[in-house]
Order: sequence, then C-alpha cells, then structure tokens
Amino acid sequence: MRRPMSFELLALVLSLLIGGNAFAQFGADAPADGNRLVQIDAVFPTAKIVPGRTELLGVRFRIAPKWHIYWRNPGDSGSEPRITLQLPEGFKAGAVIWPRPVIHANEWETTFGYDVETMLFVPVTAPPEIEAKTVRIGIEADWLVCKEMCLMGSGKVALELPVAAPDEKVDAASVDPKSAHARGFARIPTPFKKAPGTIAQLVLADGRPALRIEGPTGGAEKITFIPDLTPGVKIRNGVLVPATIADERYRILVPLEIKPENAVGKPLEVAGLVLFGNNGADPAVSIRIPLKP
Repeated sequence: MRRPMSFELLALVLSLLIGGNAFAQFGADAPADGNRLVQIDAVFPTAKIVPGRTELLGVRFRIAPKWHIYWRNPGDSGSEPRITLQLPEGFKAGAVIWPRPVIHANEWETTFGYDVETMLFVPVTAPPEIEAKTVRIGIEADWLVCKEMCLMGSGKVALELPVAAPDEKVDAASVDPKSAHARGFARIPTPFKKAPGTIAQLVLADGRPALRIEGPTGGAEKITFIPDLTPGVKIRNGVLVPATIADERYRILVPLEIKPENAVGKPLEVAGLVLFGNNGADPAVSIRIPLKP
C-alpha cells in the first residue's frame, strides 16, 4: 500500500515550493530539501573483499529530527526507500534485508518506518575469482521523507575495498557490538521458527482464514502485528492487529482476506512482523508462511 504516483509528483512540487519552510524549521544551517534531510553512508562488514563470499553491505540512513522514511510496507501511505548498487562484473546483489520499523500513527493514517537512523542490508556475493586488487561498489538510494509534508530525496556514496589474497583469513571488521553495522544488524527481526516458544499457524476463525500467533512476551507491555507486502493476501480490517496479553504470553489473531487472482503470479503467503514495543531497538519476530492456492 503506497501513495499513488500522483501524490509523489505532488510531493516533489511541494518540495520546490515550500523547501524554504523546511529550511526555517531547522535553523540557518538546516536542510532545505529531501536530499539533505536524509544522509546516507555505507558500511561493509569486512576490511577486504573475499572471493566467493557473501557479505551484508549496510546502507545507513541518517534522518533529520522529527522526520521519517518508510519500511518496505509503508502502511496507509508512503513509499519505501530504493537502493541500487553499481557492482563490478561477476558480483551479485541479493534482496534488501529490512530492520524492524516503528509505527507512526495519527487520526488520519497509520504508517511504518524509521526515524533518526536505520540501516538496510544488501547481500553482496563476490565471484570466486577476482583479478583486480581493489573493488569499487557504488551505492545510490532514493527515498520519501515525511513530517507534516513529504519530500523526495536521493543520494550517492561509494566504497573502495582491497581484495583478499588467496587463502587469506579475513575476519569481520564489525565485531564490536557498538559498531554501526552491528547495531543495524541487531534490529533485523528474528524468524518465528527461531524464536523460542513462538507458534504461528493458519486457522479458521468464524469460518474464515486467519493467522494465529502466540508466544512469550519477553516483558513487553505492548505487542502488535503489522503485515508485510504479500500480493493476494491482506488483513481484512486495518493495517495492524494488537495482541492480548495474559500470564506473560501474548496471542494475536489476524483475520485474512485471500484473493489468489491478485497474486500477480507470485506464490501466495502470509507475512508480517510481531513488534515488541515501538522503539526501533525493541525486538521483533518475522512471520512468513506459504499458502496453498
């Protein structure tokens, strides 16, 4: 679910017309447009590129105070950031891995996204043989950043890394748990099958399909399910489902609407996140279960 293209075009026009207002809100040296409200850099987990190895390239987004960008399912409105890599021949990039978002809600809409700082990860696989001594990875990103208004933005960065010699041992550079890469990775949701005591299964509720999830609260006082983007499958009502909590366990029943004709050729599945609290550093569990057509 995202704003129609006409909205994004309108946002771009607004950014040109009222960019001065955004500048005024942050003082004389404040960002004046979407390109400056969000700054990006990139972090590689090893000091060298190891031939044949897959590593998670981290693309960090630093976001101006009180502004936010979006998760891959933005919710009632918005548009997710997009990352494009320029890789040498033979290198391959995988699908973006997203950290847990936070919920932004007001009387008009509920959206899912990030504020202050977040890191998206892209798996990068090096070919088994690399002739060059150094490798350059170019990173381009674009985003929609919002507060009372929304602005389009984009940025570019690059990494230049040496290539490891054959049989050279290369350890992770970000073993420090306080490093940007480690902090970002800690916010990746845990798959429910690896979350102790967590159960997720498809059931019938009042004769209609539903997803039932339960598990230990881990001390969280507020637990919420938010849906991921799954063509042909959606929550019947709204964009989030709160949990009921009793005896240090939570239970969530997610009513589903399944329309295989809307799956655009992709496998049917139900997916989403269980958020334990609404801080970006709070835990989250990911749910993904295939459905039979």
